[in-house]
Amino acid sequence: MISTPPFAQVRITASASTVWRHLNQPGNLKLCHPFCASTDVERWPGVGARDSITYYSGRTHHRNFVGWHEGEGYDIELGEPPMRTARVEWRIASEGENRSRMSIEVFPLFPDDFPKEKKQRILAREFGADLQHYLTCVVKGIAYWVETGAAVKEDQFGWNPIFSRPRDA
Repeated sequence: MISTPPFAQVRITASASTVWRHLNQPGNLKLCHPFCASTDVERWPGVGARDSITYYSGRTHHRNFVGWHEGEGYDIELGEPPMRTARVEWRIASEGENRSRMSIEVFPLFPDDFPKEKKQRILAREFGADLQHYLTCVVKGIAYWVETGAAVKEDQFGWNPIFSRPRDA
């Protein structure tokens, strides 16, 4: 079982407002996300925004924006109510005139009556080391995109068994 929520952060050589301008763009995932095969924006921006991401592995997640913190980030819930699977907090913090920090933290969501054994299996499989690696690659992708202006490439920061294409494909 995980003891702390999966979390990754990166320092970016750009102001927090510059990072926000990038993340505030609809469809930004295709530019900064090394596992994003495609993204579809249904509504944008603000609370109630909704998009989806399809990964190179074929998996799709629907993202529902439940918190929108202008200039600082947003809160996303994955999945369709009542079967939400996680809450994800994207945050930007200023560290000076031309420096900032970007972080992503994931909080698993389970119904109160969810069986303990099944919860432990899901936490180990879906919220463990592979998700930690995924988050690290995503924040690196954001930093790369903001700092260079270039879109990230598929698996640019490493292959992931959950979100990358299968190795035999």
